[in-house]
Order: sequence, then structure tokens, then C-alpha cells
Amino acid sequence: MRNQFLINAICAAAIFAAMPALAKDLAYATFTSPNASNNTKGVEPFMKAVTERTNGELTFSFYPGGQIFDARATLTGIGDQLADAGFLVPQFFPKELSNIGVMSDLLMMNEHEVPSAGAFMETMLFECPACDVETKANGIRMLASLAAAPYNIMCRDPIESVADLAGLKFRSTGDALGRVTVAWGGVPVSMSSGEIYEGLQRGQLDCAVAPRAWLISFGLADVVKFIYDIPIGAAVGPGLFTINDEIWEGLPRDHKIAILTELPGLLAGAIMDGYGGDTADAITLAGEKDIAIVQAPAELVALMDTVRLGEAAQVAKKARSRGVENPEALIAAYTKNLAFWEDATKDIRTDRKAYEALLWERIYSRLVADLK
Repeated sequence: MRNQFLINAICAAAIFAAMPALAKDLAYATFTSPNASNNTKGVEPFMKAVTERTNGELTFSFYPGGQIFDARATLTGIGDQLADAGFLVPQFFPKELSNIGVMSDLLMMNEHEVPSAGAFMETMLFECPACDVETKANGIRMLASLAAAPYNIMCRDPIESVADLAGLKFRSTGDALGRVTVAWGGVPVSMSSGEIYEGLQRGQLDCAVAPRAWLISFGLADVVKFIYDIPIGAAVGPGLFTINDEIWEGLPRDHKIAILTELPGLLAGAIMDGYGGDTADAITLAGEKDIAIVQAPAELVALMDTVRLGEAAQVAKKARSRGVENPEALIAAYTKNLAFWEDATKDIRTDRKAYEALLWERIYSRLVADLK
């Protein structure tokens, strides 16, 4: 009887060993439109690539347009596993993600989205232990972060001079954009990118500080009539692939490797094909829609340069008020990494394959090597 039991156990073990791993489906939620380029050029191709790499063992269900939760409920939504993964904007959670917010607030240092995204990811993952503590405390892992094309001033009505900006209501989310808005006399209004269209349409906003690409990705070409062409800075920090920490820990190692291997393509697709393509198309669309794109006057350029000179000190001061210890060290690490990425990408800002290779070398190969 004992021998028969052992034979049965061995046979059962052999059968289970021969069976393929059980398939797992991850729910990915975002407040952005299903037609937004970060989804069509980044998220959806990434999901397909991971599914193919795992031979269908790991799949995704896609919930865009706020179907599960809106932008301000994303942190708890992913942390509490209302969705397994999603798109998270740290600027909406300044207390919970205060260290990550330091780097997001440095957006005026960022002259281009391609190097900025790399600098943010490298600093957050490898030179910011406090970032790791606060993401784990909220039950999340941010494994890929989008950088937006540089922001401009976009308004419902024509602007004749810098003086006309005074008193206008601007969508200016985050401390940095709030400071610069106040500097030219505007009134900052915090709302998600998905709310800008209605805000401009209903007169809750007069203008938005936003990338020109949003003329397409958020439909702002229907409500914007004037753009001051002045690159204010490229926003960093939005967690394009943020996953529940418990879900991540529970994935088999080969599934984690599949995700990490495809994340450079997610970033390159969303940033280069998405924002890059949308920015070019937006300029064409602006001409078709009679949206005036006007070179910023020297007075506004000088004002912006003055604000930038004090940004590091302002960011550090605000960070300390939020309880961040030694924000100067984090700012220095980001500044160092940004200088590297600006130089390393200066000739490849439209070369997707080269950018993916650099992201893999500097970031994702290291994450794979650290897997247990």
C-alpha cells in the first residue's frame, strides 16, 4: 500500500510538472482616453508583447477612460487592488509620494522628454531609497514612468501681451507649474488632464499649461485658440506602468522578466511615437483649426529664466515642508543623471531602437539582475 501511495504521488507530481503554468490576467486601469497616444502607442502594444513573450500565460484586461477609478483615486485603487496595475500621477499625492514629488517638481529643468524620462527612472529606482519606502507603504511599484513633451501656454482666447495673463485661471498642476503661473500673474487651478477640455469649454479655466500634443490626445484643439510657444519644461513622474506590490511579488520570475524586458518598448513607444508623433501632428492640426501659435515675447522668456534660477532652492524648501529629509541630495542625484541622459540621448531622440537599448542597459537589465 505504501509503495502504491508513493507511485501515485510521483505520477501526480510528474503530471503537474508537465502542465503549463496557470494563465493570469492583470487588470490595467487608466483615467486617460482609450485613444490617447500613450495607450495606443505604448500600453496596448506593451500588453500584446508581454502576452506573446509568455505564450499567453500572462494577459491583460484594459480599462481606459476612468472605468474603474479616476485620476485622484489611482493610488488607493492600485494599492487596494481595485485594479492590478494602471497609470498613476504622483503629483496628485504630494503627502503619500513626497520624495517622488521632488523630482516631479523639477520639471522646469527638463528641456526634452526623452532624457527626462530616463533620468527620472534611474534616480527613483536606484538612488532614492525613500522613494522605495513610500511606494511600498502604499502597496505599489512604479516600473515605468512617462515624460511629457515640454509644456506651453494654451488659451481659449488670444493673448495680446504678457500683461493679459494676469488674473487668468490656468490649469497648472503641481508646485513648479503653480509657481511659474503665479510669476506671470495667473491663478493656478489643479485638475486632471482629462478634465481640462470641460474646464476650458465651461469657462472654469481660461488657459492650460500643457504640451501641444494635448491638442490631439485630450481634444483641446476644439477649445484652444491661442498658444504661446515657450517650452516651460517637460513633466516627469507619471507612472505609466504602476503595479500592485503584492501582485508583482506573486508573479513567477519568468513573468516578471517578460514585463521588464518589454518596458523599454513601452516607454519608447509612448514617448517617441506617442508624444513625439502627437506634437508634430498637433502643429499641423493647429494650422487647420486656425489656432495661433505665437513666439513668446522676450519679457516672458526673461521671466521664465528668472524663475528657473531659483527652482532647486524652491523645490528643496517645499520638500522639507512635506517632511522630505535631505531633498538636496535627491535633487543633486537627479541633476547628475539628467546631465548624463541629455548627453547620451542628444543624437537618438527619434531613434526608438537606440533609446530602448539605453533604457535596458541603464535600468531594466539591472532590475532583472536583482530579481530573486
